Amino acid sequence: MNTQLLLGLLGALTAIGGLYYAWRALDHAAVEQSRATFVKERTDLRHRFGQLCETAADMQVLARPSLERIGGSSLLWEETMRPPAPLPLSAVVVEWQDALPPVNLALLRAARRCLPKESKAHRYERYSSAMGALARPTLFEDRPSFRLTSANWSDPGGPRLVFSNGQYFDLVDQNEAVAHELAVATSHIPGERPPWRAVPMRRLLADDPLLLEGRVVLPAVGTLTLRRTPDGQGTFFLLYREAGHVATGEGTYGPLPAGMVQPASFSPLAHRQDLDLWRTVMREYNEELLGAPEARGDSGTEVNYDQPPYSLLNAALADGSLRVWCLGMALEPLNLAVCILTVAVFEADTFDTIFADAVERNEEGIVISGPRSNGTITGLPLDAASVNDLPPSRMSSPAAGLLQLALRHRNVLLSGPDHPQA
Repeated sequence: MNTQLLLGLLGALTAIGGLYYAWRALDHAAVEQSRATFVKERTDLRHRFGQLCETAADMQVLARPSLERIGGSSLLWEETMRPPAPLPLSAVVVEWQDALPPVNLALLRAARRCLPKESKAHRYERYSSAMGALARPTLFEDRPSFRLTSANWSDPGGPRLVFSNGQYFDLVDQNEAVAHELAVATSHIPGERPPWRAVPMRRLLADDPLLLEGRVVLPAVGTLTLRRTPDGQGTFFLLYREAGHVATGEGTYGPLPAGMVQPASFSPLAHRQDLDLWRTVMREYNEELLGAPEARGDSGTEVNYDQPPYSLLNAALADGSLRVWCLGMALEPLNLAVCILTVAVFEADTFDTIFADAVERNEEGIVISGPRSNGTITGLPLDAASVNDLPPSRMSSPAAGLLQLALRHRNVLLSGPDHPQA
């Protein structure tokens, strides 16, 4: 082989190699750009949270006129989602049912539209996978959860909620994706309602956003805590959910406490012991106001509800110095999450005793507790002026809705301990 031919072949091979590596570099850049866009869109979602809640609420009400805003907030409900009046939480019947979770292929396909590239040929399969890899918050675990399969708020024997098994990342895969797609669809013209074709997940759930038989719904319990003074006045507390700490609702003010309806251990009997709305609320008080480690469900040890602070909370409930009310359940419009709405009213001395060691910060964020004196927290005034002064763009839908309901039912909630609640 002559020298010129050999040099020509070497040159061609070098050129091919250069093209190959250039192609690989471009491919890598495209993947990285896709991932960076995903993170940027999640940041935009957080920054425009309040605006997006309003847009989502308008869209859901237009699609399903039976839905209504609660007191002008973005939190939505309809007549079938609530009892006629506030009732003791103990009146709500909770049941277990063995049932496989539904698989909604149309929703899964629609959700993948907002997922970034994991490699040249494939996108991430689940929103939780992309979020865990690219925008992982401090608290992010695929914990066992209780899935709502049916809800009857007008049952003659009392409101009846039926639960089965579920996993927390099923909620992330749906709720965060449906919020994400709305943020993307409104990014060019913020504040305007996008066409339904631009939000395929939301369009699939427009007629029935609950769709308990067709999608996984893992409800949370949002509790507005009221501290009632001897003169019949009330104060309330909030939790600022810090960005980077929580998977949902970051950078917003939420109810204190609030938490998913989940088992507190891996015990096979946990669904019998922990499928209880009041026990869910008690565990959240222990974690969010007293700073206890979160009951993550990652051990086989069951929670001992006969020990403080649970025993103190149960005693207060029995003697009437604590009353816990249920107002129904509602829909958060941005992510179509379901929240069971409760209000806990403590007599001031009972509250001060149980929460004498209240923390200023917990794993999820900052406790908004008003003035603090010698460790005692007093809360923010429960009146229209104080509630209206709260920043609407930073209020979570459950917090805003619960405060409006508390003002509406103020006379009932702050009427005093006339009789103990079982």
